Amino acid sequence: MPKGATICAIYPSLDPNTPDQCVPGQNEHRSSPRNYVQIDFVVRVPAGVRFIGRNVNGDVDATSLSANVFASTINGWIHISTRGHAQASTINGSIVASLGSANWVESLLFHTINGNITVELPASASTTVVADTVSGGITTNFRLTVRNYYGRQSVDGSIGGGGRDLSLTTINGHITLRSMP
Repeated sequence: MPKGATICAIYPSLDPNTPDQCVPGQNEHRSSPRNYVQIDFVVRVPAGVRFIGRNVNGDVDATSLSANVFASTINGWIHISTRGHAQASTINGSIVASLGSANWVESLLFHTINGNITVELPASASTTVVADTVSGGITTNFRLTVRNYYGRQSVDGSIGGGGRDLSLTTINGHITLRSMP
């Protein structure tokens, strides 16, 4: 079992035969809220510790981190700044991510349906980029070698020598990929 900390909001169960639970290492927990409440968690993560933040109705703000980040929500914004690399997904919200490392191994995905995506990478990044939007445009200040270009809404190309996969997709939003100063 992976080590770490799991933090959940658990409400008293309405059914005594089905207790609410929060299980470490699982992606979801089961809870039956009876009241609409707002809960803000402030979690301080030691340097070098990977952070996974999941939410349903609310933002995920994972900033000033030094390791890799995975963030997801359904209705909310995601803001990430890390010296590592990151991935993020939401449905109704924008994503802003600043990554200090360009040395990821697996594909990095940034996905939303209703929102903008802004990703900052180190100037030395070498990646294969696939970016798609339906109602928006795509901009970058990187020198991008384009393999396939389908107008303002879809591009497939590489930065530097290519290699590491980076996927940016939104339906209703703009995509910005830029070099960190």
